[in-house]
Amino acid sequence: MPPAHYAVTGNIGSGKSTVCREFERLGIPVYYADAAAKRLMLEDPALRQGLIAAFGAATYLADGTLNRSWLAQRAFADDATLARLNALVHPAVHRDAARWREEQTAAYTLYEAAIVLELGRQQDFAGVIVVTAPAATRRARVMARDGVSAEAFAARAARQWPEEQKIAAADFLINNDGYQLLFPQILWLHRQLLPASASTP
Repeated sequence: MPPAHYAVTGNIGSGKSTVCREFERLGIPVYYADAAAKRLMLEDPALRQGLIAAFGAATYLADGTLNRSWLAQRAFADDATLARLNALVHPAVHRDAARWREEQTAAYTLYEAAIVLELGRQQDFAGVIVVTAPAATRRARVMARDGVSAEAFAARAARQWPEEQKIAAADFLINNDGYQLLFPQILWLHRQLLPASASTP
């Protein structure tokens, strides 16, 4: 039987990946859904065929690589097109994550993704960890990290649940506002998630 599986989510700029890297330092395997999606769009033959059927041959370049900017421009043009993309990519990611989880032997595992709650997938996990930070902090992080405008940040953030709604749906919270120390929160939570039989570092 695979170990307990927890989701780590939060709105754009909250620092989900930063939190997950700290859990990895504690020996906890993390499945990064966004990175897996990018890999599967290249490696999964069924997903490739589905994307070409839905969006056309221009989805992939002549060398076989994904025409990422072209696809993103179309997918984010309207909600219906984005939903069509998600309907192809998310099931492939879920299948891949399930295979990955079966291979893990750690005390528990984590699944990092931005829209776990928006997809109604809470029931797929033993619990949902929400990483939270104020909107101004998240906006500043994303603008510095991705070189985007405040308007572009707002457009991306609008596709996610409001911060208050995610906090209300959380089983566990990690505050990554830049003022509270992050690692003590992670270590405390790690100890809560460990099975009773597991040793605590």
